[in-house]
Amino acid sequence: MTVTPTAPPRQDPPRSSRPRRLRVSAPPGGRPPARPPQAPTQRPPSRRVRVGADSAPPAPVPGRPLAPTEGSAAPHPADPTALCCSVVRAAVEVLRGERPVAQVARWVTPQVYDQLTQRARLLRSRPAAAATTRPVAVRRVRMVRLGAGTAEATVVLEDSGRVRAAAARLEVHRGTWRVAVLELG
Repeated sequence: MTVTPTAPPRQDPPRSSRPRRLRVSAPPGGRPPARPPQAPTQRPPSRRVRVGADSAPPAPVPGRPLAPTEGSAAPHPADPTALCCSVVRAAVEVLRGERPVAQVARWVTPQVYDQLTQRARLLRSRPAAAATTRPVAVRRVRMVRLGAGTAEATVVLEDSGRVRAAAARLEVHRGTWRVAVLELG
């Protein structure tokens, strides 16, 4: 009987010292070189902000005119277009954090003021975006007088390279125009 010597068991070196073999799933050169990132082709989702009365205007009281008559003590102010542009632009600056809400209090109703304050507070709690150096610019305004004391306007704004739309309803209060409803897109 012959005994054959057995070889000692083979011991593998530790994993960390063993060279790693790379696995290639596709041969190189099959794809074109990577391109730099491109601008998105889809429009980012837009947020609409409605500020002001959510319900219909109050019903008229029988026997009382809706707007002051020609012989009333408070004369109607002139064209509200310039005021509308200024208020809408200031409201966008409030939402951007560039202007305090108190600066528009005189030209908006208390309800619009409260809702602008709340919206500005919500936006302030978000992380700050890069500071913008371009001011808000009004591109176009369309004003429609609905009566002696009421007007509605649509305003197209340019906000940091982005075009936004706004709709406003203005009403006469104590001889001056005030924004009663404001919707920013």
